[in-house]
Amino acid sequence: MLGGISGKGGGDCHRVMIVDYDPLARGALAALISRLDGFVVAHSTGSHRQAIEIVRRDPPDLALVDIVIPWLTGLDLAKEMLEVRKDLCVYAMSSHDYGEVASRILGLNIAGVLSKPVDPGELAAILTRHRRLRTPRLSPQLELLRRLIGEKDFKTFADQGRIIASNLLFETGHDPSLLNERLSSFARSFYLDKKDNPEGDERLLPLSDVGPLAVVSVVELCLFYIVDQGFKKAALRRNPRLRKVFAHIDRNLSRNFGLRELVEKCFISQGHLSRTFKRNFKISVMEYIHLKKLALAKAYFLFTERAVSEVAELTGYNERSYFGKVFKKFVKSTVHQFRQLTVRAD
Repeated sequence: MLGGISGKGGGDCHRVMIVDYDPLARGALAALISRLDGFVVAHSTGSHRQAIEIVRRDPPDLALVDIVIPWLTGLDLAKEMLEVRKDLCVYAMSSHDYGEVASRILGLNIAGVLSKPVDPGELAAILTRHRRLRTPRLSPQLELLRRLIGEKDFKTFADQGRIIASNLLFETGHDPSLLNERLSSFARSFYLDKKDNPEGDERLLPLSDVGPLAVVSVVELCLFYIVDQGFKKAALRRNPRLRKVFAHIDRNLSRNFGLRELVEKCFISQGHLSRTFKRNFKISVMEYIHLKKLALAKAYFLFTERAVSEVAELTGYNERSYFGKVFKKFVKSTVHQFRQLTVRAD
């Protein structure tokens, strides 16, 4: 979902794209930005075509564009980028006289000009001003999710995920484009990258693939995967030994396994694992495993025509009746009721 060079900062980082034909200049700029709190270099390229594609599929908050790019000027590129995304903040970079460059950008909505070679103090001042004037804001529902992650309260999210998804849909006026934009931004705040999204699928919510009654469930499912990622990253910062535990759980959702297997395979004591999960998630290890399995089951129900017995087997529940009991306990509806509310589109 996000490629490029990482820098300092937390979840509210402003994402910067560097467009410069010279790879050494791009590296120097990235090094300067990496030392500034609140900014991360999300993309770095010397290609006009790639820069436009990035603005279309994964737009940054701010772009630094060199005036001199083979086959066209950086100003032409900046104009094209702003046509694709009007709210993009673009700074031109030039080794020419400022007055000459300024006269050429009249009529273009460019935020300003940086002289090359870029002065670290000037760059820091511009970025600080940008951060002060354009601080990214999350929606109230996404702020709530961020707070739950900070409070290590996965249980509340598990209980209220559908309500949060409904409220988020209401906030965005059921606009798929705006919803995708907000969720993509929220996901990027946990630095999701190709390792977290190996398929490289930029389309976060395939809303056109499901019926209207299923949309809330799709949003809830998407929130589950983003929030789960946020919780895992926060827990790993506090206890890196959990990495093997999370990896084992994710690899074995299609199997029937329990706490004993985790303890044996991950070389961790049962008592320590249980206490760590309670401290970082406010739920037990087995509750977490069930929630992960049921998220997978919901995806099967939403996007396939598989029978209940087949989905139960695919998620590691050997008996359909037991799968039904677990589903009702955690989802607060029977499998039949869930499927009735999430009829797929033709």
